[in-house]
Amino acid sequence: MILIYFIIAITVCGLILKSDRQKIFSLTLTFLAVQTLFLLHTVLNRDCVELGVFRYDSLGILFFGTMIPVSIAVFLHGKKYLDNETVKQLRIYHASFVFLCMSLTGAYFSDNVTLTWVLIEATTLTAALLIYHRRTPRALEAAWKYVFVCSIGILIAYLGILFLSIMLKNRHGGMSFDSLAAAIPYADPLYLKLAFVLVLTGYSCKMEFFPLYPIGIDANHAAPAPMSAFLSTALVNMGFVSVLRIYRLMSASPVFEWTQNVMFVAGMASLIVSAIYIAQVRHCKRLFAYSTVENMGLVLLILSVGKAGIPYAVFHMLMHSLIKSTAFLRLSEIGKTYKSYKLENIGGYLHFSKSGSTVLLLCLVGLTAIPPSALFISEMFVFTELSKNIPVLICLILTSCIILYFLCHKFLKMIYGQQPDSKIYSSDDRLLLFSQAVLLGLFFIMGICQPQWFMDMIYECMN
Repeated sequence: MILIYFIIAITVCGLILKSDRQKIFSLTLTFLAVQTLFLLHTVLNRDCVELGVFRYDSLGILFFGTMIPVSIAVFLHGKKYLDNETVKQLRIYHASFVFLCMSLTGAYFSDNVTLTWVLIEATTLTAALLIYHRRTPRALEAAWKYVFVCSIGILIAYLGILFLSIMLKNRHGGMSFDSLAAAIPYADPLYLKLAFVLVLTGYSCKMEFFPLYPIGIDANHAAPAPMSAFLSTALVNMGFVSVLRIYRLMSASPVFEWTQNVMFVAGMASLIVSAIYIAQVRHCKRLFAYSTVENMGLVLLILSVGKAGIPYAVFHMLMHSLIKSTAFLRLSEIGKTYKSYKLENIGGYLHFSKSGSTVLLLCLVGLTAIPPSALFISEMFVFTELSKNIPVLICLILTSCIILYFLCHKFLKMIYGQQPDSKIYSSDDRLLLFSQAVLLGLFFIMGICQPQWFMDMIYECMN
């Protein structure tokens, strides 16, 4: 079935590149419908293996299932946001979007470490096309930076994969995760340490944490706002899934405690740089992007606790996808309203859109983990676990307070601040508002009560 999915996706990409404006939207919508049907197939065939390299495990299903409502909302917002584009621009944008969705889907379900690497590289090329959509000098610079830095990061990760392959010497089963898990007891600890550090460093360009996080900031700055919602959620999730699969392998190795320390260092570094730069940022997209870096730092800290942190890390990533995509999607409408994303040019949004300001306020509540924010659950876990180390706890509280203050300051300035002198026109689209409400609703419902089947799937991600 996944082969049919890939064939349909590639066919749709080809047709989009030859279609007029209306057919482009129809073909993209058709692909999103196919994705929804494919999700049903993966749920009905959990833990099945197809083509020998794709497994429909709970981890992949959860993130694929989260990607679908986000991708639908991104499509709807993009249709309005890109209303002045030429047909050629729309063709490249939507074809790249479909191909990116296909690559992410393959990476979510990949049961082979080498195939995962190939699919991650494929996302680099398609994401670069989306970043360069505006064809401005800034977009060109960001696209080239993205390709260059991500290629270096993926190369570093490949070196780590080579060290992993050494473990399989004289063993059969290819580079599947099961084969690697079986080889762990016989592996040289030095090779395991090198492999983990290289993979973690390389994939940091996708998951947007220290040290290669800057490329994600520039990408979100240059890309159209609806696509930034997708890049900072679905693409970041792919990086997380790839890192988590390697981390789970290490949990059965003699160097697991060492890998926890590496996770902790990377997580704290991400929080610190986020706190430093979020205070200085003057651009809405960069503000939200640094918030992503902060959340990825928290996820790494959760994982540094050990295997017990895996369910909380997965939960945090899923909930972050819902709230961060909503924030970026609302930002796309703010950008259309003010014709700018600079914080100095945005103010008094409450006077132009009461419903939009409500969404923005709820996004602030969600991102700052104020109950009933779903992020409160996972953040409470990491604060509780790290409270045993007083210096670490103080550093965590200090960075969190700085980030909380500046997020509130800049969000509230957009909503209640002084209105710009230029004439502003705003008209809320009910369909777009509904899509944001759905994502927000799911987010806050999960913060209040979590369905048992959902939690069961999350706990299955530990293995």
